[in-house]
Amino acid sequence: IWILLTLSLIIFSIVLDSRLPKIRIVNTKTRQDFIEIIRVFSGMPLLLTSYEGALIALHLKACGTFGIGLVFCEAVIGIMLIANRFIWYTAVCMLILQMGVVIQFGILPAVEYFVMVGIAVFLLLNNLRSPLLIEMLKPYSVDALRICTGISLVTLGFCEKLLRSVLGQSFIYTYNWDFLVELGFDFFTDSLFVLSIGMMEVVFGTVLILGTITRLNIVAISILMVFSNVVFIIQGRKAEALVEFVGHMPMIATALVLLLLGYGQRLKITKLLPSRWVSQKMPTISLLGDV
Repeated sequence: IWILLTLSLIIFSIVLDSRLPKIRIVNTKTRQDFIEIIRVFSGMPLLLTSYEGALIALHLKACGTFGIGLVFCEAVIGIMLIANRFIWYTAVCMLILQMGVVIQFGILPAVEYFVMVGIAVFLLLNNLRSPLLIEMLKPYSVDALRICTGISLVTLGFCEKLLRSVLGQSFIYTYNWDFLVELGFDFFTDSLFVLSIGMMEVVFGTVLILGTITRLNIVAISILMVFSNVVFIIQGRKAEALVEFVGHMPMIATALVLLLLGYGQRLKITKLLPSRWVSQKMPTISLLGDV
């Protein structure tokens, strides 16, 4: 049932995308402001994670001389991002750090946080020196951020929720997150709850990769991220809520970029569709004006 529902949602997103109005990109000053947000919201979690002796995420504890070296590199990256210094070189170091995570923990943990690669590429393409390269590559920066974020979500949903569902079920049981049972849906076991979350992450990630209904998709993802923090706060688990918020900071910044800077129109599935399948009467509206 979930496989059929997933395929239906993805196909629906493709059909709906061609019928939604095209939203104008915000002005240059606003774009620059949000680039500053993604820089700070990426630097802070990296700095805090390095303080805990971990790489990218708090559960990826560094070990050995190589791991400690990566932690120091991570701390420097965080400081440089927050201080807005040498951003182009810092973005390159972020990509090197991600390769270090592959060596230290393997390919899957690195791909689960592929959103950091998207942020690095986004910053890299927005801080190019050559005018020719800027003209050629900068328009693809948002596409790269969107696609990398989608890959991260698909991997997280598939690996953490579907392949290792016992860990998710243990989390749901420990923190009493299966609220659907309390609402009267007794058939919604912890196993089904984790399966549903995992499949929805796969749907969200796939839709991001395809580039369809990106803004609606990002709004839905943002609501779920806020919901997880609110649940922890309601339960009185402020420490867990803080950890959750810090972990979500890069995703929050990415969501803001995709909502307001544009959602990457160069690389999307509808570009491959025959023109007769795509609506040619899409009105153009202003995000901060008409909406």
